[in-house]
Amino acid sequence: MDFHDAAVSAVETAFAEISQTPSPLAAGTLAWLGKRCDLLNPAAYFTQVHSLPLLAFPWWLEESIHAPVEVDFQLDLMYSTVNLYYFTRMLDDVMDGHEIQRAVLPALHPFHVRFMHPYHRLFGPQSPFWQEFHRLLAITVETTATEATLKEFTPGDFLNSTALKATAAAIPIAAVCVRFARLDLLPSWENMFSLFAKWHLMRDDLLDWGVDAKAGNPTWLLSEAQRRRSNGESLAEWMRREGFAWVKQIQKTWLDETIAAAAELNSPGLLNYLLEREKLFTLEIDSMIAMAEACQALRKVDALLGRS
Repeated sequence: MDFHDAAVSAVETAFAEISQTPSPLAAGTLAWLGKRCDLLNPAAYFTQVHSLPLLAFPWWLEESIHAPVEVDFQLDLMYSTVNLYYFTRMLDDVMDGHEIQRAVLPALHPFHVRFMHPYHRLFGPQSPFWQEFHRLLAITVETTATEATLKEFTPGDFLNSTALKATAAAIPIAAVCVRFARLDLLPSWENMFSLFAKWHLMRDDLLDWGVDAKAGNPTWLLSEAQRRRSNGESLAEWMRREGFAWVKQIQKTWLDETIAAAAELNSPGLLNYLLEREKLFTLEIDSMIAMAEACQALRKVDALLGRS
């Protein structure tokens, strides 16, 4: 079984458990998920190239240690991670003030239990895995709580809160290191993961800047716009004039750092993925900048015509 087939199998298993017993909770949870993924192909979210490759990092790490990977072990990690993602996404929706039915919130309980279950089966209570588990989870919990108190962001706020919110997703990376007695690999893989997660989360803020502004959700990008834009200049005008180019430069630096870190990890799959993301993001941000420049040119034409 290759990575893609394993990922599809794990996601479908996790997804099927949601609706095993017809109930108002199952119906509500599926309705909530239907706004975030294709219910007919729930694995697509976790396997498309633009996604944070949560399921692939542990696979690539194990391949760097030995090949072929232990597929059953990787299936356990994937199943756990999918449930952690659903748990985290639902909690994020609540914290961000997104519309979610109160009757759906009890789904957080089974998501959390299913996230934990494989690890309790794989690692005994004295395993060094649990020290790493609690350390990584604590970083996510504390930084998420800190971010929720912020009304505006400095660069330090982003790097010390937002950029670290995904740290718990490195738990399966720690699991691979412990299972194959290679805890020495964890610092370098965790560093690479943190670098890429920072880049990925900034990309999310870029894609959602209009929605976040409308909803009143503060981000570093929006805070920077507030500090940098001229008197009377709208957010959209600042994004066209400076914002997209500003983000592009930051993202290039961070992705270059991630690729450099990945190059030291003996993982062709990881490195190829990052190089592909680099190409795609360059096309994506250049398209945004070109569109902004075109809109600005049209505005100037409209202004000239209005004066004639």
